[in-house]
Amino acid sequence: MNFDLTPPKHGGDLEAWQRLEHGAQHWLDLSSACNREPWPIPALSSKLWYELPDQFVLEEAATEYFGQAPLAIGAGTQQFIEILPPLLQKKRAGSTVMVPKMGYQEHAYCWRKWGYDVLEYQTVGELLSTAWDIAVVVQPNNPTAEYLGDDESQQLKTLLINSQRYLVLDEAFLDATPARSWLNQPLPRGCFVLRSVGKFFGLAGARVGLLFGESQYKAAARSLIGPWPVATPAVHLVSAALNDKAWQAEALESLAERHDYFMATIVPKLNTLFDSQAIQYTPLFYTWVLDEAQADKAFLALHSVGIHIRLGQGWVRISLPAGHEMQHLNAGLVRLLQGHQLKELG
Repeated sequence: MNFDLTPPKHGGDLEAWQRLEHGAQHWLDLSSACNREPWPIPALSSKLWYELPDQFVLEEAATEYFGQAPLAIGAGTQQFIEILPPLLQKKRAGSTVMVPKMGYQEHAYCWRKWGYDVLEYQTVGELLSTAWDIAVVVQPNNPTAEYLGDDESQQLKTLLINSQRYLVLDEAFLDATPARSWLNQPLPRGCFVLRSVGKFFGLAGARVGLLFGESQYKAAARSLIGPWPVATPAVHLVSAALNDKAWQAEALESLAERHDYFMATIVPKLNTLFDSQAIQYTPLFYTWVLDEAQADKAFLALHSVGIHIRLGQGWVRISLPAGHEMQHLNAGLVRLLQGHQLKELG
């Protein structure tokens, strides 16, 4: 075990930048890739702040929404990313873990903390011809926006059924494209699926994630996360959000409408600013793969007009803005491009 590793950086860090940059209090934060038109929070009873949480209602709502009962509900999918390495270490699942080279870096970080041999893959297809004990697949991948193909899904399921391998499938961003979920069918042996309410529902601050898999792991998972992992107000709010079918339908329509506007009005300006059309996207975020110098320059340029995005190693990611935020973003891009053109003319 190695608990001295340097943790990965994350988006959603606007407040940290506000402490560093003068005037950043008015910046537009498009760094976290959560729905910028979140499920509306109702008034809360004061008793929710002094009663210990009972997850029964949330488990019922989750079972109805996802079509399967969760093994456990925890403080975001992050909590399950933390506990799966010791859980599978106890099960003697093996020591070789494969993770996506470009993806959510907490996966690799947490397996390394527990002493696993972590290897990186470029494409999911490599998992079908490489020796490994545990693999992590993220769909849609963050930040590459890649989904598993139907053939890849079927081959991975067959591989799990016919071996003693384990697969961690991170579906944190999948609620906007639910037809692609592995939870629509019984899960194969050795498979764990992670789901989140922080992305599509825009409730990242509630810190609620769900773990699905074989029932034999239920006791171990709940033992590792401990009692009361989700606060009482979050249990109440997320149960209501999962049961709110009308809002979910409206949210899917809103995402589609905002996407169309973003692609028509915003993307051409970003392509010009980044000097690249290498865009990849999901319903919740857009990623451009750039060289590191380009990415750094783009990040700082957008900061200069009060727009905060996610900067990675050779890529930038931008959340789909709320409808009322589009003009703020558009105006900032116009100022940037006009300044760029005037500089070139000068």
